[in-house]
Amino acid sequence: MLEWIIIGGGIQGMTMAAFLLKSGKTTVDQLAIVDRNEEPLARWKHCTEVISMPYLRSPSVHHLDVNPFSLQKYVEKADWKNNFYGQYKRPSLKSFNEHCIHLADDLSIKQAWVQGKSSLPAKRDRAGKSNCKTSDGLRDKNL
Repeated sequence: MLEWIIIGGGIQGMTMAAFLLKSGKTTVDQLAIVDRNEEPLARWKHCTEVISMPYLRSPSVHHLDVNPFSLQKYVEKADWKNNFYGQYKRPSLKSFNEHCIHLADDLSIKQAWVQGKSSLPAKRDRAGKSNCKTSDGLRDKNL
C-alpha cells in the first residue's frame, strides 16, 4: 500500500507532489501520481500552447516548487534574458515550463507517474484515511 496517491498531474497535483517530497512527508517510492496523460502537466502545456500564451498572469513566486524564489533562481542560473514581464515579474511560459521539467526531473516524478484513472472513495474510514483505489489496483493511506 502506498503512502500517498495524488489524483491528477497538473499544476495542483505537481505542486502537492513537490511539497510532499521536499518536506520529507513521503518518498517517491511511496507516492503515485495518477493522471490520464503520459507526462506531467500535459494538459497545461496543451492549453497554453493553443492560446500562444507568452507570459503567465501570475507573478514569478507562483510555481510548483516550495521555495518561492526557485523559479527566479533557475532563470538567473540559466542566464536567460527577458524571461520576466512587468513589476510583478510575470514569468515567460517557456521559463515556467522549463522550471517545471527541471523540478520533476530533480524529484524523479516519473517514477511515481501512473497513467490511468481513479475512482474517488465513497467514504473515509474511522481514522480519516481514504483507501482510494485506482484502475490499476493501487491503494493508498492518504488521498
